[in-house]
Amino acid sequence: MDEGGAAGVAVQAVSPGTSLFRLIDRDDRSDDEVARLRGRGVRVLSRRHLESFLFDDEILIALCKERGHGDKIQEVIEAKKQALSESVMRGNPPDDLKSAGGQIYVAIKRILSLTQCGSTARAFMLETLVPLVNQETKVYSELGRDVFDM
Repeated sequence: MDEGGAAGVAVQAVSPGTSLFRLIDRDDRSDDEVARLRGRGVRVLSRRHLESFLFDDEILIALCKERGHGDKIQEVIEAKKQALSESVMRGNPPDDLKSAGGQIYVAIKRILSLTQCGSTARAFMLETLVPLVNQETKVYSELGRDVFDM
C-alpha cells in the first residue's frame, strides 16, 4: 500500500480499484529527501508549491491573452517580479510564490481590470488560473509528471 494509510484502505473499500497517494510540496527539501520520499511512494512536486505552477509566466501570459490584454503581459510579469522581490525582502525564499501570491493577485486584478475572478488569491487561483493549465501548456506537462508520472 502507498502512503494513503487508513484513508487509502477506506477509499478502496468504498470504491474498489481506486488508489490514493500522497502529494506534497517540495518546499526546501533536498534532492536526497525528495528521493527518499519518492522511494516510499510519496509524490513530491518539482517546484516549491502549487502556486509556483499557477503563477508561472506561461499561465499569466495565457491569462492576459484570454482577457484581451496581450499588451499588458510585460506589466503583469513585472508586477509578479516586484511582488517576489518584496517577499524576499521580508525574508522569504526567492521562489516562494505563495508568500507573494496575495500581492500578485491584487496587481493582476488592477492591471487587467478584472472583476468577478475570485475574491481572494486562493479563489483567483482556483477559478481563474487553474482552467488555463491545459494540455497545450508546459506547466500541465510538468504537473502531469509530478502528480501522475505521465
